[in-house]
Amino acid sequence: MNASEVRKLIFELEEGLEVRERLGLSPTGPALVADALHPWVWQAARPHWEGGNYDAAVWAAAINVNNQLRAKAQRPDLGETNLVEAAFGINPPEAGKVRLRLCDDTNPALFKDRHVGAISLGKGLFSGVRNPLNHVGAEDLSEQEALETLAAWSLFARWVARAEVVTIEVTS
Repeated sequence: MNASEVRKLIFELEEGLEVRERLGLSPTGPALVADALHPWVWQAARPHWEGGNYDAAVWAAAINVNNQLRAKAQRPDLGETNLVEAAFGINPPEAGKVRLRLCDDTNPALFKDRHVGAISLGKGLFSGVRNPLNHVGAEDLSEQEALETLAAWSLFARWVARAEVVTIEVTS
């Protein structure tokens, strides 16, 4: 930490809140804490984040979530959007293939909403965030945008982690 950062911290501790209140700039909402993000996301992102490389932080988190999803769904043969569709698809699993379930189907509308939502979020993150990061110069995320993106990955990671693995045994 350099001297400028130390001075900012001292100011915050001693006078920051009072000054912001007088100026009408008091915080109006909760703060997002990076180290409270899902561990699959933050552990992968942290080294890049601390180096100020926000694109790499988001990319690393995406790769780790993808690897965790592949392992849980037992589908190393599929990548990203196809993997998300196969894992969270609303049809029953095929023999020998895993489905991930966020809830049971006793409430069909809820079941469909949860799983279509997981598919949509996962596909959107891979197609709209992770894939563009593969193209040099395609993205240049600000710190705020990168943090918001990590939060989206964290939500998806939590869904993957909490999902129940459902299979149908292969019979011969």
